[in-house]
Order: sequence, then C-alpha cells, then structure tokens
Amino acid sequence: MQRNLEFIKDVYSTTKEWKDEKCFEQIQQALEEANMKVMYAFGDSMHRLYKQRPSLHAVEKVVRKFPSTLSHEDEDGRLPIQSAVCAELKDGFYTEQAHEYIPLLAKEGMKYDVGGSGLLRGGLLSIDPGTASGLKSLQMLCYMDVDDNDDSNVFEELRELDLFTKDDIQDYDLLLWCIGQFRKKSKFNFFTSLDPDALLGRVGDYNLPLSYFLNNETELEMFWKAGFQYHPNIGGLLFLKDDDEVILFDEISNRLGIETAMSVLQKLLHTKSDYPILHHVFTKAHHHSSLFAANFPWAFYLRDHNGRTLHQAVLASSPSNMNANSFLIASMTENQIQQKDPITTLYPFAAMAVGEDGDLDKVFYLLRKCPLVVETYLEENDSNGKNKRKRNNSYGSNAVS
Repeated sequence: MQRNLEFIKDVYSTTKEWKDEKCFEQIQQALEEANMKVMYAFGDSMHRLYKQRPSLHAVEKVVRKFPSTLSHEDEDGRLPIQSAVCAELKDGFYTEQAHEYIPLLAKEGMKYDVGGSGLLRGGLLSIDPGTASGLKSLQMLCYMDVDDNDDSNVFEELRELDLFTKDDIQDYDLLLWCIGQFRKKSKFNFFTSLDPDALLGRVGDYNLPLSYFLNNETELEMFWKAGFQYHPNIGGLLFLKDDDEVILFDEISNRLGIETAMSVLQKLLHTKSDYPILHHVFTKAHHHSSLFAANFPWAFYLRDHNGRTLHQAVLASSPSNMNANSFLIASMTENQIQQKDPITTLYPFAAMAVGEDGDLDKVFYLLRKCPLVVETYLEENDSNGKNKRKRNNSYGSNAVS
C-alpha cells in the first residue's frame, strides 16, 4: 500500500509523464474516498481510547490532522469526550473510562466548537445522551467511581486550561455528584478546597442542603470533616437549618440514626481535639446539650475562637439560651461571675439583662451569689468617670491656652 501511494505521488507530480486527466480525476476521487474512510476509522477509534490507550501525543496528532473526529458520534449519539468520561456500560453502570485524555479533547474541541458553541467547552458541558437524568460530561466525570486521585489531577489540568472554574462547583452541583452510592473523596476534597462555601449551598432540582443526599457513615464523615475544616466558627455543618428550620444534625440523625451521627463525631472530635463543640451545641441546639456533654466532657473547659469560655459564649448568644441551659448559670463560680466577656466586656449579670429576653431574676441571682462583682463594677465606673472628666478638663485647658 505504501509503495502504491509513493508511486501515485511520484507520477502525479510529474505531469509530463502522464497526461490522462480522467485517470487523475479517478485517482483524486479514490484518494478523497480513502481519506473519508480513514477519518471515519479514526473517529470510531476515538470512542475506544479506553481499550488501546494510545499516547497523548498520538491522539493529538490525529485530532489535529482530522479535527472532525472530535465531533464523530457513536451509535448512541455520544461524542468522543463523552466516551472518554464513561465508555462502557455494565450492570447499569459505566465502568470503563479514559479520563487522562479529557483535557486534550476539551482543549482541541474548544477550537472547533465541539458539541456546539464554545460555551460548551469542547463538549464538557454537552448533555450526555446516555444518561436519563440529562447530566453534562463535567458532571459525569464527578459521578464516575474510578481513578479518584487521577480525576482530581484531570480537574486541575482543566482548571489550568481555563476549562474548569471555581464557579462550576456550585453552578453544576459537582459536590452532589461526588456523593451518593460511590466514594469519591479526592474529588470532593479538591472541590471543597477551591470553594468551601459550596458546602453551605443548596443542590439538586429541589434546592436542598447537600447533607440530604448523604447515604452512609463514610459520606457523612467526609462531609462533616470538611465542615469542621472550612467552617469551624459556625459549628461545622451540624447546625445549619433547612427551609423548615430543622437543624441538619437532626435531619441526619433521624435518617441515618443518632448512633451513626455520634460515631462519626467521635472520630472527628476526640479527646486531643481543641474544637469547642459544646459552645455551638449549647447556643444552637440546646435540646442536645446533655447528649453532647456526655460524649464530649473535655470540651467544657475549652475557649472558642473569640476567647470565650462556655459560660460566656452561651451568655453572649442570649439570656434565653442561658436559661435553656440552666445548669450552667447554677454552676457558675464566683470567679466566673467576675470575669468580663472578652468581646462585649460585659459582666455575666449585665449580659443576663440584655435584650427583650433579659432575665432580672437571674441578674439578682448572680449578684447575690457574688456581691463583690458589684463593688468592682462601681469602682470601674467611678474610675472611668474620673478619667473622662480629666480628659474633658484637659481639652478645655488646651482650648483656653
């Protein structure tokens, strides 16, 4: 075959030796037909990259020589990039893939509007016809339960090519497609490192919290671990509320079981932890105070990110919260009653008087238990008043002079 092609090329280039135009027309037609067959063969082969796994260089040479192969559909109407994402269906699941080729296929596909306009990013945002739920290729790449570590590298490559952005994580519910029946920890961790706020968002057709889609202890641990890492100051992801004002810890406990929920928390928050879990429980979910106090007694003595003790954190949240955790106020020592809040600088008795739910009975209880705090308070006020008068007199003297 190679010798025939070389002979035709040699004769064709020397028109003086062969001047039969009809012959040349027939040869030209044959070459065009052969070219189409070659292109079609490569197009079919692009859907089988997962089997032969040619080098990236070889694939790049083919797509640059025959760009139309990037748009060559298989019998199901799928593009090569979609076959690379999930190539073979077994027992209802796509189990074969060729993910290492995806950045190249997407980059080259962008040049030729594969899948449609350039807005589809070379087919990454094209809907996969093989999915009943109408998932895009980018979402299917998250859904696949193979080569999880390698897939994180694929997304990193796509990001470097500006074919994947932080906004995609929430725009296309990518965290949702990293959970479910599979375990895709590396991709989940990669996405949450790029956009921690995606953990707080709503996902799916019904705009529900992500935690609604957690199915087992492994997924719950992955989810809560990320929450404590990126959102520690709001109690991780335990005490967010859904549209019915139900905290997510309760929804998960009701669905997966309180034993499962507490087992995960005990893995994440152990005795060597310095996370003030009780501060959050007592202020956001006081109906679980006894449960958490029994499981995390070491957290009674921690301070939160504001430097507050447990008593101070509950007092700062509201007098009603302090009353809901009544044993806290009953257990306060004289030393604790004399300690000011590090943020508001209020004494506990003053904090109990703040707001519409202020409790004067508890104010008097604290003052009776530690009368010394009144003397200290009055001395401070007197001292502050004297200092203020001195400053005013100083300003007046300067003005006269």
